[in-house]
Amino acid sequence: MYSRSFQELAGRTLCSPCARGYYCAEGAAAALLLPGGTHKNASLSVMTSVDQCVVCPVGTSCSVGAAVAVPYAPGTYNNQPRQETRLKCAAGSFGWSAMHAGPLLRRCTTALMYYCADGAAAALPCPGGTHKNASLSVMTSGVPS
Repeated sequence: MYSRSFQELAGRTLCSPCARGYYCAEGAAAALLLPGGTHKNASLSVMTSVDQCVVCPVGTSCSVGAAVAVPYAPGTYNNQPRQETRLKCAAGSFGWSAMHAGPLLRRCTTALMYYCADGAAAALPCPGGTHKNASLSVMTSGVPS
């Protein structure tokens, strides 16, 4: 048993269609949003149960009502499935690939002219006329101290 529609108002003779990003159970009084961390099952034209939602895999996020999983951008990560949000790479490291399952972080320890700010996707060069502070093993800011 399934429904492709819902009816939210008493006394109506027609139902409203269940829209993308929602599921409609039989006899539904409202279309229900897909929960965060899941997305629409592409093999179904209409979803009738929250159990039909697809869990967002590691390396992606799905906001509430998501139609598809969105890969993380470089500089962000989350190494758990079913995520609604992502984390920034910590200062002193950078995330260089969003296509892998976990955070592929590299530390900014060997670069002589680079620093890694919070959420960096790559090691960034020190501003012109400056260089790495030799007393620091990792630089998190391009502002000379």
